[in-house]
Parts: sequence; C-alpha cells; structure tokens
Amino acid sequence: MAETLPDERPQQRREYAGPGLTFGVAVLVVGVVGFGIWFLEIRGDGGGVAGEAGFGVVALAESQNPTGEAPAAEVGRTAPAFRLRTPDGPATELTEYRGRYVLLNFWASWCGPCRGETPALQAFFERQSPGLVVVGVNQQEGAETAREFADGFGVTYPIALDADGQVSSAYRVSTGLPVSFLVDPEGVIRDIHLGALTDDDLAELAAELP
Repeated sequence: MAETLPDERPQQRREYAGPGLTFGVAVLVVGVVGFGIWFLEIRGDGGGVAGEAGFGVVALAESQNPTGEAPAAEVGRTAPAFRLRTPDGPATELTEYRGRYVLLNFWASWCGPCRGETPALQAFFERQSPGLVVVGVNQQEGAETAREFADGFGVTYPIALDADGQVSSAYRVSTGLPVSFLVDPEGVIRDIHLGALTDDDLAELAAELP
C-alpha cells in the first residue's frame, strides 16, 4: 500500500485575497453539503453502508474457474464471484446458480430505465425458468427500498443487495444503470448489455440459449 508522504514544499506566506474569495469558498461548501444530502436521499434507506465480513466479491475455487484466468467483467472471462444479502436477510451466491444461465442485472430504484425494463425482465424470467435465472443486483440501496421495488413490480427472481458497491465495482458498473451480464452454466460471461433491455433484446437473447 502506498504511503502518504508529507508535503515537502516550503510553507508559503498566505495573503488575504479579499471578500470575493471568502464568499466563493462559502458557496462551494454549501453546494457540497447540499449535494451530499441529495445523494443520500436518492439512495434510499441504508444505502451505501459498509459491507459485512465475508460478503461482497469472494474468491473462486480453481475448480470453478474454467478459463484459467482471473475472473473479470469481460466476455469470455469467468464472472467475478460474489456473496450478498437478499432483502429478507439470507445470503445468496453467484456460484449457487452454476449449471444454469444467469442474467445478472445491475439496477437501482431511482433509475428510470431500470424501472422501465423490470416488467420485461420478470416476464423473461418466467418464460426461461428453470434453465435461466435473472439475478437483480441492487446498487447500494437498503433492503426496504429493494423489497418495495420488487413488490411493486411483482418481481419473483432473486434480488441481491450490493450494499457497499464492491460487486458493482468488480463488474465495472457505476451510475450508468442498468447493466446486464449473461453468464453461462459454467460461470463464463457470454454477453454484456449496457442500458435497458427491451422485449426485442430479450427475444434475441432467448434465441441464443440452447
């Protein structure tokens, strides 16, 4: 780990720059505080909490990595393994779904396109089960928010809570939601889709499944 080194530059004499600078600094501070409050509000209850030990991205056994390369969020590479809480409390792991296709869908309740694609994802899950499972990875929102979203849209596929964003980071997902990854039965990523999935997108995906 890189160490933070002390600033070795000589101290420079500070000069008063007048009331304009003071006012500008005050406005900047107020803006930052306001943004922080807004950001926390849109994240919902409990969003962004620190992750629990043993949860988040987890190591993958060599026997579960068919590519022989380090897991990565790339087509042709083994999907990064994770263990996350569900809205009801129990844990779920990506490796639980080995032997089935998995459509990992990263989403949040504040994301309009996520809300728009959810009915199509639910219908797709119902049509393709049990050969395929949709796993909705909620990005840094609380259990109650995720549960209300699932209940409101009639979601019955598994929901996993990425409380601290560690899994999203491993999959290179930021605020550009939704993002979906198709993972094959051996755990290898076969497709990555940026943006909301439409009925046509899901029909094309279904046509590629055995």
